[in-house]
Amino acid sequence: MKSFMLSASPRRAPAARCVLAVLLAVAPAVGCDAGWSARTPADRPLVRWEARAVDLFDDDIDPAALGLSLDASSARSDPLLRERAQTADFVGRVRVQTVTVDKIGDDVSFHLVIQAQLPALATPRVRDTSFELNIKPQARGYALAKAFDSRLRGLTFVAFVQRYASTDGEPELHFHLSADTPELAAAVKEAVMIAELSR
Repeated sequence: MKSFMLSASPRRAPAARCVLAVLLAVAPAVGCDAGWSARTPADRPLVRWEARAVDLFDDDIDPAALGLSLDASSARSDPLLRERAQTADFVGRVRVQTVTVDKIGDDVSFHLVIQAQLPALATPRVRDTSFELNIKPQARGYALAKAFDSRLRGLTFVAFVQRYASTDGEPELHFHLSADTPELAAAVKEAVMIAELSR
């Protein structure tokens, strides 16, 4: 997937930074309805969850979002955050509404229904305001889901959700859940704005 960067010559860099700063400052005021007009429409053809997509939407939960990480690194240091923010069908704050367990034999899967806390951090490409996330044993976030189980209910995250085509051609969701912090929210808005300015 293409990652966008704002480029400017040394002479024009201060002006570019000034424009970006102004746009970022007014973004919360104009809200979601201002829209990122170039974002892909909801009826785009769905692709398979493979290759780069597996890294971006890895079905994982950031340990910091659960208070388990002592790593104080900046949200902007995440090498995948910008691309996630620019390509997700939905990126925004969510609250876990329900947690259910599905057991088939020795396999236990977790189903999280998350509710969007509007406005989103970028204009969504889908109309849904709630999503059901399936966390299977092979998912990266499975160990944390199993450890927290019902305690995930009521927690808030910044969710990056993307639709893909399953093996039978049906839509399926993959995701990444990050810590709900002002710094991360600002980094997401900046990433989306940079993509718009780069078009």
